[in-house]
Amino acid sequence: MSFKRYDSRVQAGKILVEFINNETKEVFNYITNNPHQCFCFAIPNGGVPVAEGFCSELGLNYDLLIVRKIKIPYNLEAGFGSMTPDGTVLLNDELLSYLNLSQEDINRSTEITRKEIENRLAFYNKQYTTKEDYRKRISQKMIFLLDDGLASGFTMLAAIKMVKQYEPKQIFLAVPTAPLKTTQRLGKEVDKIYCPNVRNARHFAVAEAYKNWYDLSESEILKILNTSEYYNNKPFNYGKDNVK
Repeated sequence: MSFKRYDSRVQAGKILVEFINNETKEVFNYITNNPHQCFCFAIPNGGVPVAEGFCSELGLNYDLLIVRKIKIPYNLEAGFGSMTPDGTVLLNDELLSYLNLSQEDINRSTEITRKEIENRLAFYNKQYTTKEDYRKRISQKMIFLLDDGLASGFTMLAAIKMVKQYEPKQIFLAVPTAPLKTTQRLGKEVDKIYCPNVRNARHFAVAEAYKNWYDLSESEILKILNTSEYYNNKPFNYGKDNVK
C-alpha cells in the first residue's frame, strides 16, 4: 500500500480537510467563508470520530444519519436494501430478483428495520425526525456525508438518496478510504467524492487503511457526542444562528 495509513479516525477526518483544500480550493473557501451554509452528517458508528476531526478543523456542525441494512430473513448478516431515518428505502433490485422473497417477507424485514432505526434515534436522543425538519436542515446547504470508509457503498447510496430529496445546494461525500469501483459508482450520484486513499485491490478492507482499527461501541460514541463541541442534533430554525 503506497498510502501512509491513518493513525485514527479523528486524524483521518483532519486529513480529509487538507485533501479538500488541495483538491478544490473553491469548495474549501466557500466552507470557511460560509460555515452557516454548510452541514455534515456522520454515518455511525465509524463516521462519528471522522466527523469530529473534520468539523474541528472547519468549525462546522454535524449530526448523525442512521442508515440500517434491511436484512435477508434467512441470512441476517446480509441485506437486500437500506433504510434512512426519514423512511427512505433503497432496495437492491438485482439481488431481490435472485432471492425470491415474497412481498410479505420484504414488508416484514422493512418494518423490523424501521423499528431498529427508531430505537437508535431514541438511544441517541434525536431531537428532530420529520421530513420537514430534515428539509430545514438540508435545503440549499452544502452537505458533507462522512464515514470511516466505504466497501460496496450501498448504505451510503441510501444516505445520498435521502439527502437529495431535500434539495441541498451540493452534496459531497468525504471518506478516508474506498475501493476504486465504489468511488466511480457513487461519484455519479454526488457533486464530488473526496477520498485520499482509493485502492484497486482485489480484496478490500476498510481496516487496512488504519494503523489501529477496532469496532466502536455505542458507549464510546455516546461519550464522543456528549463531550463534542460540534455535534448538533437540535432542530434547525430559519434565520437563527444554529452553529455552536
